[in-house]
Amino acid sequence: MGCFLKPALKRIAIAVLLAWAAILSPAVANADAPAAAPARSKKGFSVPVPVRSEHGGEPVTITGQETIYDSKTDIFVVKGDAVMSQGGSVLKADEIDIMRRERQARAIGHVHLIDPEIEMWATDGTIDITNETMVLNNAKVLAKKDIYHLEGKQIVKLEGQRYEVKDGFFTTCGCEKGTPDWSINADHMAVNMGHTGTATNATFDVAGYPILKTPYFVFPADTARHSGLLMGRQGESGLRGFQWLQPYYIAIDKSSDATVALDIETSQRVGGLGEYRLVNGKDDYFWVNGAFYNESLRSEENRLSDVSDTQIADPHIPLDRYGIIGMTREHLTDDLIAYGDTVSVSDSLYLREMDVWTLSHGFGSNFGSLRNAASDFGLLDQFQDAFVRLQGIWNQDLIQPQQFALQRLPDATVTGRQELFNNLMFADYDAEAVDFYRYEGIDGLRLDANPRVTLPWRWGDYVYGYGEIGSQAAFYDTTGHNIQIIPVGATPSATKPSHPTCANGGGAELIWNNCAELSPFTAQGTSARIIPYAKAGISTVLDRVYDVEWKSIEKLKNTIEPFANYYYVPNIYQGNMPLFDSFDRLNSRSLFSYGVTTRLFAKTSSLPPEETTTDATPTEELSDADSAVGPLSEEPITPDSLVPHGGNIVRDGERSMQIGSLTIQQAYDIGHQVANGSNMSDVEALLHIYATQVTTFSSQVDYGPRPNGGVTFADLAVTYQPPWSSGSNIYMGKALQGSFLQVGYDYANRSDTVIPATSANASEFVSGAAYTELFDFMGVYFSPDYNIGSKQMLSTEYGVRLKSPCDCWAADVGITDSYNPNEVQIQFQLTLGGLGSYGRRPFGNNPFQGLIGSPTGVLPNY
Repeated sequence: MGCFLKPALKRIAIAVLLAWAAILSPAVANADAPAAAPARSKKGFSVPVPVRSEHGGEPVTITGQETIYDSKTDIFVVKGDAVMSQGGSVLKADEIDIMRRERQARAIGHVHLIDPEIEMWATDGTIDITNETMVLNNAKVLAKKDIYHLEGKQIVKLEGQRYEVKDGFFTTCGCEKGTPDWSINADHMAVNMGHTGTATNATFDVAGYPILKTPYFVFPADTARHSGLLMGRQGESGLRGFQWLQPYYIAIDKSSDATVALDIETSQRVGGLGEYRLVNGKDDYFWVNGAFYNESLRSEENRLSDVSDTQIADPHIPLDRYGIIGMTREHLTDDLIAYGDTVSVSDSLYLREMDVWTLSHGFGSNFGSLRNAASDFGLLDQFQDAFVRLQGIWNQDLIQPQQFALQRLPDATVTGRQELFNNLMFADYDAEAVDFYRYEGIDGLRLDANPRVTLPWRWGDYVYGYGEIGSQAAFYDTTGHNIQIIPVGATPSATKPSHPTCANGGGAELIWNNCAELSPFTAQGTSARIIPYAKAGISTVLDRVYDVEWKSIEKLKNTIEPFANYYYVPNIYQGNMPLFDSFDRLNSRSLFSYGVTTRLFAKTSSLPPEETTTDATPTEELSDADSAVGPLSEEPITPDSLVPHGGNIVRDGERSMQIGSLTIQQAYDIGHQVANGSNMSDVEALLHIYATQVTTFSSQVDYGPRPNGGVTFADLAVTYQPPWSSGSNIYMGKALQGSFLQVGYDYANRSDTVIPATSANASEFVSGAAYTELFDFMGVYFSPDYNIGSKQMLSTEYGVRLKSPCDCWAADVGITDSYNPNEVQIQFQLTLGGLGSYGRRPFGNNPFQGLIGSPTGVLPNY
């Protein structure tokens, strides 16, 4: 509450003080008058220029129908439509009394303060000019654009930022007349801004009816962190049962905090999560999240119905389960960094089954679709034009048997660049030493290097190009049997015992995953190979600038950028070399790639703040002739910025931005087949349109020019925000805001996939999400995900929102019907405007949320 009143109180206090100084001159002028005879004037007056300049600030004026000075009491009285104003602040009352000796002012009758930040009403009030305190009787405060509404029989501002409210209430439903939809009422509120607030005999009222009563309530009264309960999440699921997750936040000190949470799912598990966060700087932190669950509540039927993919190596669900997710960075010196990241779980299905993995944002996302639970740790030393890294990587395989999982322990890498002949050429080098390890199968040591020399060149401003030569060299010292992969669609033998799923599924076709087993062949001993290669490229840029002068767009620039590249690798046999990763094979190539890119840029005049964007990639200025003199800045990136999106740069209030691009490219190999028995690749078209701040469109289409080729792959994505869509001025917690529409489509021809699709014709998916507010008090959400190839709905989300017209509250209910996991889930969320949300966000995210909405709460929503 103090943050609402402080600016206004200071202005009023200064105004009264300056008014007292200003009226000192009339008092001296009337000193010869009889003591009992008050001086009267029907004119207003203002602060003299010398006094005004001495105190800084804008002019202060006090007007009224009648001005009276009583020299005996040394009080000035302004009666009849009394107004005291300074800058944008205006205090009105039937009467304003200024008591010079006591250094106080009193406003009587229809007191009304108008300030850029707040508006206050009272029957009367007093101001202590020296201590900057205030007492308002029968007061009402409307603050922050009609959002926060406070009323009380008496509101007292004490010294500093301490306030007391007697017999009053607080609500954010200040835009509606009459009884507010909800309010917090109390006999007494004491608020110490910057610390805490307390409410005595408090009740939570809905439509004027008390719903919840408590004799004493403590709440934080500043933006600093405080320990206490956070908004939890509740929901109902056909698979999980009733779910209740209740977190508690612990503020440890300025650089560290923690969160613990109880998670109960009545049909599956009971457990808890704990998270610790230590942040000493941007790149110095330690975050770790741990969870433990007991699955005694779970029935065997529930277990079986939750395992959609039975072809993983270990589909067993243990009784006790755990998960650890963490990350750390530490600057040991300015250039030496220690780091580590970990995802470690008790079983292969843990990440797929849980719907809460961490208690805050920042660890990552899409944990449920991970193929490996990977952990890495190491040291990174940076120096001029190079870095050295020593690390280890441990993979927990969530699909194949763990004994085949390949580990990199340790992994030493050196990467750098050296300038040659006064920057005429560049020498780049990468060298790595890795000790590969696995419980079963081939492992051992690999030393590899990739030195290369690049010669960039240009012919004026017309043609650009480069030439590069290099080689890939590797030395191996390995032992053990090779790993044999049985692909999806094959039928593994029942006699192979090395893979439990393959053995148990002998005679059955592999549908979901490949199968791994030991090969009878070994690659034991030492070996080496060196493969040279060469690259070259050429490109140019043709551009033209158009003067359009249409609305905010001053100029348009179109560029046409043709390019061609050549890549050569000689044919050297490598089939007898070990195979650990992609570096172990460099296929022969005599490959030409060519194409053209066209881009469209716009230069606009200064735009209002609400029309600005944030993007990751800067664009060039429209032309050298159009470039302005002044500071050049790239607009910053935000986590909620749309991807993909054109880049923006700003100079002297003018913005240059990319509003569209189209790339068409193809490849041709002289001596080798590229795709489907042809030396010619598909023609690939990439289109991105960034039409204003409310629409983006992107698409990729691959077309096979071979006989009966046709479209082999296609996707498109459209995101649209209607012009009338807007967020709320009030903080709405985790609630989705603003109307939007998203549509996505993916297609892959069955004959052109590496592994034939399981559907009969092709792999086709359609997904979408949309939210719109039908009325001021109601909104609906719909998000389907449909597999056209198998004619199966993978998931569907439905949502309904009921809310107040001025967004002082919102109640959301969402239903999710999904295939994997196979469940129907109901979630709800209650949001009180200005305070936050209670429950789990029941339906999705607005991609424009970062532009129109407020940040989400501490508890993440995946």
